[in-house]
Amino acid sequence: MLPKFLQSSYARYKDDTNSFATWLLGAANRCGYQLDGLTSAAPPSKNANAKSKITASYPAQYTTTIKDLQVLAEVVAKSSLIVPESVLAIAKRAVKLRKHVTSWFLGRDNTGANERHIHFITALERVCETLEWKTDKSSNHDASQPPRTSSTDDGDVGHDISLNKFAVLTVEEPQEPQQAHGTPPESQKVIKVELVEDDEDEDADSYYGHTFFKAFCLFQDLHNLRAFISHTWSEYRDKKIDLMNAALVTDSALQLARDLVQGMEEDWVSSTLLPDGNFQGMVFNAACITRGILPTPSVEIGLPYNKHMADVAEWCYLPTRVILESFANVLQANHLPVFKKGYFGIYDPKANREGMSLGQKFNEDKILLLQLLPEFCMIDTFGIRMLTSDSITKGLVQFCKTKQLDTWLCFASQTLLDVHHVMRHSALSAFDDLRMSGLRIQKTIDDYLKISKTHPKPQFWPKEGDDEIKDIHFAVDSWIIKDPFAELRRLSFPGNSVSEKHVLLSQHSIHCGLIMFHLNIRMQSVGQQLITQWYDVQQLAFLYNLVKTQRHTNLSWPDMEAFIKIHGESHIFIGSRPKNATESLNRLELATGISSVAKFARDSRNRQAIHRPDGKNSRVLTPTTTISNMFRAQYAAGFEDIDGIGSVDKVLDKLSQEPGPKSTSKQLRLSDPQTIFQRKWNHSRNIGTLQLLTLLKSRLAEEEPLILFNYFGMHKRSLELLRLIKAKEHHKFVQYFTASYLPDESLISNIVILVHHVARGSAQNSHALGIAPPANSGAQVASRIVMSCGDIMKEYLQRNGDVACKELRAFSKNKKAIQDEIDYDEDKSEEFKYWFNVEEVLDPKVLASLMTGIPIA
Repeated sequence: MLPKFLQSSYARYKDDTNSFATWLLGAANRCGYQLDGLTSAAPPSKNANAKSKITASYPAQYTTTIKDLQVLAEVVAKSSLIVPESVLAIAKRAVKLRKHVTSWFLGRDNTGANERHIHFITALERVCETLEWKTDKSSNHDASQPPRTSSTDDGDVGHDISLNKFAVLTVEEPQEPQQAHGTPPESQKVIKVELVEDDEDEDADSYYGHTFFKAFCLFQDLHNLRAFISHTWSEYRDKKIDLMNAALVTDSALQLARDLVQGMEEDWVSSTLLPDGNFQGMVFNAACITRGILPTPSVEIGLPYNKHMADVAEWCYLPTRVILESFANVLQANHLPVFKKGYFGIYDPKANREGMSLGQKFNEDKILLLQLLPEFCMIDTFGIRMLTSDSITKGLVQFCKTKQLDTWLCFASQTLLDVHHVMRHSALSAFDDLRMSGLRIQKTIDDYLKISKTHPKPQFWPKEGDDEIKDIHFAVDSWIIKDPFAELRRLSFPGNSVSEKHVLLSQHSIHCGLIMFHLNIRMQSVGQQLITQWYDVQQLAFLYNLVKTQRHTNLSWPDMEAFIKIHGESHIFIGSRPKNATESLNRLELATGISSVAKFARDSRNRQAIHRPDGKNSRVLTPTTTISNMFRAQYAAGFEDIDGIGSVDKVLDKLSQEPGPKSTSKQLRLSDPQTIFQRKWNHSRNIGTLQLLTLLKSRLAEEEPLILFNYFGMHKRSLELLRLIKAKEHHKFVQYFTASYLPDESLISNIVILVHHVARGSAQNSHALGIAPPANSGAQVASRIVMSCGDIMKEYLQRNGDVACKELRAFSKNKKAIQDEIDYDEDKSEEFKYWFNVEEVLDPKVLASLMTGIPIA
């Protein structure tokens, strides 16, 4: 169900008119005016004592008409009361929506329903004009700024504002205007007023017109969501956001749209207006009647509807309904439909769609949709278990099974076509990005499995961990490198020896993005588990910091800095970064749960006690990707289910407490989705649907590098670095801690603790001998072994210190998160930097395959 804090246009319209009527009645009462004839809207109670139990916490329910509002407005206008501008703002918003339906949806004739709409609008506008001069322009600074409701009202502020233009579509709500200061307690009775049509207009024709007004509100909401989704994919096409972001936001929008449609269709089914269940057809036919146009199809240009009603047909998603119905007619039990390429013509991705006729556009959509629909039939027929699923895929699979069609599925199918049209000249870029991401994941896993063979199997790393890693590798191979649909199609149609591969993924960008999210979120999760269990990267963070405090101040490890930035200094170091060996060792022992130095002393040669990481005592790494975590269980099995978009209010409560942006530009700061969201959520715990989606998109863009960070690579390089230190200082470790200091290499991270003990011992001995610098000088004793580790790290990190960040530069669309840590040649073109970095990340065979299109042998 739609989250309670989100509202449809119709629900918002009712709230606006009712809130305005409630405030106006309360204001008139404070002026000493009592309106006669108010009708109680409270349902009759069987309990005779029910009324006596009503308290001020329960609002008294009344209904009033637009005629009564005019009387109340004149009373307030003659008084000394000031009208908050936000109160008039919500009334004007209701007028604007009602005008839109009257002028566009119901046509421009003089039908009774149309006249009633005009009467209501005129009367409500007159009420606003009466109160206009009493408005306090300074009572609400934010409300005094006109709401931006057009996509063209962006100016030239830059990309940040352009990207977030959908976040500023809602005016501020009135701030509890019902009560005034100094009002006597006995007059503070809470009331709630519902504004209804005039009594004499309450007939069947009025009900008919009002029902279609509700329908218009629904299509207005769907139209706004459709525009938002198209804009989102244009941002992906222009490389402003990543594929996972675009897909997650789109699927969330589709889920919200489904809830909106279900609520509306339930109202229609309960009425007598929908005998055959075709909600869209009834709305389209009603529009034809009000415009005086026959619904005769324009077959001469290939349209199944009248070309003069094309705007209405597209508005109610009639074209996609016609295509889906035609496909349902050919579906047969135990039979797979086959799309005959060229039967309806040949789709040309280079053609200019804007220059096409209505018939050509419809035929193009028919080709695209009918090419894909058989793929969805295969999913149910063969029981294909998808790697993950999206709303469109679920809806179309169910449609192919039941032939049941609704308005939401038509909207979703149109969304699928819209995404394709936005990506028109680069329609395969989504699958190309998915394939590139899959190859990166496979190489990462191959490197991990290769280095895992060079050390004994750790007792602290469960078999389930390696099973998950291998399963991810298998998923990439099965769904991205290979195509299970192509093999099933070949077996089902033996005569068709040539079968096109990846028909579904190459045309379904949304599904590609969700598969990418599925794989990357699993890689993030198991990678963090690996680092937590081994605890090698975290210990090297302590050693890296210790080396930097002792003369190697210019040591640079961008990957480690990024790792610390992702998880926070306080989490890694249990506070700020340690300033000396003693403090560093104390923090490290606290973080790992390691006992005192006695375990490693010379007199403990016969003791077997040694730190054995098990992931229980060490500080567990957890995802810092708040929004992505909300979607994990929905698109990847095995994670805690927090209901996805349905529980977003809990996430919003958390986000509302975060600090705002630090932009130096006031205009950019005010247009930032986080700022807009916090101002509105903290004020009214209410946010518009488009504002919510814009916030999700903005936060997902920030989280992209965090999801893609390569924990496996950090583990591999940490092992290599620890082995270099062990090889150079082995004799010293034996001298200080006996030959049994390292039972096997699965415990190699122990040498970081040993280095810390030696460094602390050196500092203590220096103090005992009186050769240590004064405590207030800021200097400290430099341990030989720490300096030796610094030399090893400096040489190794010059070659391998920014591998993870290079990967992020190659694969992440959001570069801001890593630019603080890395400087790279600004003169290189983006394309050159991209391929330069990919060449270092991927295997040469893989890179050659990508550039030539020839599969890897």
